[in-house]
Amino acid sequence: MGLIPKVKCSRCDKSYSGLKNKCPYCGASRGRSGKRVADTGDNAARFMIKMLLLLALVVTVISMLVIDFDSEPVSGTTLGTPPPVTNQGEGDEGGEMGEDGTIISSPVPTATPEPTPPAVEATSLGIRWQFWAEGVRDMTIPVGTIIELWAQVFPTDATSEPIWSTSASTVANFRVLPEDTRRIELEARSAGEATISVTVDGQESEIIVRVR
Repeated sequence: MGLIPKVKCSRCDKSYSGLKNKCPYCGASRGRSGKRVADTGDNAARFMIKMLLLLALVVTVISMLVIDFDSEPVSGTTLGTPPPVTNQGEGDEGGEMGEDGTIISSPVPTATPEPTPPAVEATSLGIRWQFWAEGVRDMTIPVGTIIELWAQVFPTDATSEPIWSTSASTVANFRVLPEDTRRIELEARSAGEATISVTVDGQESEIIVRVR
């Protein structure tokens, strides 16, 4: 099977190589009348080569398709879909990752409540003021005077808040100090007499305020 075409001599009708200008048998020059001989063997070879190339191409395409179909998606997910994540409640600090890609929330420990300290009750109570004298339970002050009074509670760590009151707010009224509810500012408003009282845990104390 040669790849060089052959021609047929127009004089002796014999075939020879197409590379030659003269017939090697009769010496006739190769002219326009020379005939090219069809090489059936060459045609068969070319056909076989084409078939082999086509077969190789088909095998390659099939192999690529098989590999694409057999490839596994990402574990636990579908291609293009993010892995599922479990919602964490408020206060969750995270958790471990499960085999399927989900987050397993860790249990939140329950806080142990602190014990409430026992209440301390007052056992004695009195009222003091800036001009206080032992045993004195009344005072006389002019109209417009403002003085400070405070509840003398024992024990001093008693937990209950004192309750203040006045018998005549038009004569003498008070304001509880926000920084210390055991203290008040007493104002003498008009002439007269008023009783100022304070109560803590059933204990009571009072003084008489005379306004002149």
